[in-house]
Amino acid sequence: MFCVFAVTDLVIIGIFYAVYGTKRKYSEGMLLGVHLPQSAAESEEVSAFMARYCRNTKIFYAVNVVISTAICGFCFWYFSVFMIVWSVWLLEFCIGAMVLLYGTHRKLYDMKVEKGWIGSSGSRIMAVDTKAAAQSGRMGVSALWHLLFCALILMPCIDADIRHFLVMSDDGWIFPVTGILVSFTFGILHTVILRMRNKVYSEDSDLNVEINRMQKNVWSWALVGSSLFNAAAYLVVVSGLDADGEIGAGMLGVYCIMETIPGFFMIGGFFYMRSRKEKLLRKNDRPLYIDDDVYWKNGWYSNPNDRRLMVQDWACSWNYTTNMARPAGKIFMFLALLFVAACLVWGCVQIWKIDFVPIELNISGKQVVITSGYSDYGIACDDITGVELLDSLPDDDYRKINGGEDQHKMLGRFKGENTGKCRMYLYTGYTPVLEIMTGDGPVYVNSKDPQETEEWMREISVNIAESS
Repeated sequence: MFCVFAVTDLVIIGIFYAVYGTKRKYSEGMLLGVHLPQSAAESEEVSAFMARYCRNTKIFYAVNVVISTAICGFCFWYFSVFMIVWSVWLLEFCIGAMVLLYGTHRKLYDMKVEKGWIGSSGSRIMAVDTKAAAQSGRMGVSALWHLLFCALILMPCIDADIRHFLVMSDDGWIFPVTGILVSFTFGILHTVILRMRNKVYSEDSDLNVEINRMQKNVWSWALVGSSLFNAAAYLVVVSGLDADGEIGAGMLGVYCIMETIPGFFMIGGFFYMRSRKEKLLRKNDRPLYIDDDVYWKNGWYSNPNDRRLMVQDWACSWNYTTNMARPAGKIFMFLALLFVAACLVWGCVQIWKIDFVPIELNISGKQVVITSGYSDYGIACDDITGVELLDSLPDDDYRKINGGEDQHKMLGRFKGENTGKCRMYLYTGYTPVLEIMTGDGPVYVNSKDPQETEEWMREISVNIAESS
């Protein structure tokens, strides 16, 4: 886990640095999203200002590389503690990167206003290219392709074995539901991008049409390809069900790899669009710069005269942000932040429970109930075919199917080469182990207190004797 998260952190930091940390090149009449004449951008004052920004940016990202790597050391202790600390770091990093960029953007804007450079008072005039606007709906690939990929995900349900897997498996439904939600999300994003107003770069309408068509085509194909591989990942999983109707570790690995491919589509599409756009703009002999800096002065877009809800972000051309001057924009942003915060808190709480909620066994009526931080599991006494106190867990090669496993606990559903399907609710390294035999396979449970495990054995034995 240390290596997985260390690499993940480097990827996250690298993407942020590539997208936000390198926004210091004068392009399309802008520097850091602020419209400036080239003479002002090359002035001694602005050059010194940008040099300080570059230095602070490098320090910020370098410090976060060190901090994120150090945090991964918590993986060797309790994973829940690591996840909480890691989540706090992730929030710090995201907020810090935005504050650094937006704060510098605002200082440069204030400098522009103070110096009286072109357009410092802001403009209420929106540039409209009617030819480019008229062709907005005829650009890109149809978003209806995503419905086909959703249908492909549902298609395996025709097979009786797969229907049995989806119904009987505790978590089998997660794969198709996740696949459909992902494809549906890609479809929504695809539709939004195609309906976005075309951006004006030049007085040359043909050039505006060419650039906007290129961007929407690339986005369309990137999203269609992403949705295709998302559906293919699920089809590969269900085609690899073993004889017991379970998904092997190898198939899960293939699934994870295929689900990362959409990320490469998106990143590759972004870099291609940026390169292609710069090439097209080099032949732009009639550039058109619309000074709307007053609406972006705080880093986010706030224009009460613009009826659009979603606009292209100045900091990243493949990102879209809400118009915060509209009530719907504020509500959308609030709900998005609330959803992300709720997911982080919920995830940390669930992992914390796995590490610190004790394993307990109780007999309630005619049922044996095992509780743990992962899940509660009930066994009807009539389904118990035998109980035995073992000196240790049977020597076997166990593979986790669903649940949690670390140096402290083994919780959830496992499968052994000889044992077959089984459930474990065990403290690692503690003995004895109580084996409860059922029609669905053995259940292994123990306590840190050996006497408590022995007491569980006696209570179950008495209850079975009374039932018979």
